Amino acid sequence: YQPHTKLTITNEDLRFILPSIITLLTIISTNNINIMFSTKAFIALLSISVAQGFAPVARPQMNSALGYSIKIVSEEHDLDTTIDVPEGTYLVDAAEEAGLDLPYSCRAGSCSTCAGKAVSGTWNQEEQSFLDEDQIGEGFVLTCVASPTSDGEITVHMEDELY
Repeated sequence: YQPHTKLTITNEDLRFILPSIITLLTIISTNNINIMFSTKAFIALLSISVAQGFAPVARPQMNSALGYSIKIVSEEHDLDTTIDVPEGTYLVDAAEEAGLDLPYSCRAGSCSTCAGKAVSGTWNQEEQSFLDEDQIGEGFVLTCVASPTSDGEITVHMEDELY
């Protein structure tokens, strides 16, 4: 590694690599990863991106094209809304991102506070350790460690129904 090695990048090269650099910086910033740039390097990167017509990228929004549409219902809590849940994202996290407050306690799948009951759709909740096979067979889902694997509907605030 030589910290002062000069690298020459043509405008043609820049058109191909700049979107990747911006995407990388977006990933770094949205995942709270710390990376060190000198002020001079950061200003140069920003100047180049603006000169080439690339604006700084905001945090990506959830997109149902990359996930699933989930209807969340609770008569008791006057809740009937549909949200997009990115693939691999736990329902509690996606709901929180959408401004909904779903119950949770451990966020580890080891209690029943976040229990919901699937009306339709399929769920991956392999990280849960609380529900038994019968409860899973009845459709119960621990929303703190459950991510949808299809579009569906779920009734939330169902902890009391488990017992």
